[in-house]
Amino acid sequence: MSSHRAVSARKRAPHSAPTPAADPVRRRRTAPERRDEIVAAAIACFAARGFSGTTTREIAARVGITEAALYRHFAGKEALYAAIIDRKMAAPALAERLVQAAARGDDRGVFGGLARLIIEALQADPAFFRILLYTALEGHSLAEPFFRQRMAALREFLAGYIARRTCEGAFRDVDPVLAARAFVGMIWDYVLVRELFRQKEGYPVAGEAAAGTFVSIFLDGVRAMKQERHG
Repeated sequence: MSSHRAVSARKRAPHSAPTPAADPVRRRRTAPERRDEIVAAAIACFAARGFSGTTTREIAARVGITEAALYRHFAGKEALYAAIIDRKMAAPALAERLVQAAARGDDRGVFGGLARLIIEALQADPAFFRILLYTALEGHSLAEPFFRQRMAALREFLAGYIARRTCEGAFRDVDPVLAARAFVGMIWDYVLVRELFRQKEGYPVAGEAAAGTFVSIFLDGVRAMKQERHG
């Protein structure tokens, strides 16, 4: 009898719902991870609205933290901007990748390599490209270390190479500084039109083909007078 009542009780007992699995504890960000998130948010904000048009509150909101929490990692916008520049400065300089081609006097290797490197770098990180342009428009000097140590150094490398090749008789007598700026200017215009203004129809040519064309135009120009002089 007792056995019968036990069986009946089991039949009447409602099925208990399965115990839900405990939600995994959300891992707290480490300080370096949080700093990375804040810097990434700052890059997006500065690229969209410039340094002057961005507030630390907007950057904090993009990360999902309070403004006070942001200040525990960075003292302000200037410190964030400096962190962005420091990261770019930590990457190898473009000129360093062209040293071997320059030592061989490989003109197409130097100019073609430089054109491809600039195009690839700016296409891979258009946000930083926009930040640099905002820097010039806003007239502040926060990016001065980058311009001085990277952009100026790149122009000096290229101008020095052109001057050397001129002395060797490979290039006609041109102003090496102006020639270097002219070549880099072609590349900048390509990226500016396609990436910033998004007018790809203005340059309906992929980066590799465009780089090759720019190199041919430039080298044909600087070599033309040499050929005439010895013709």
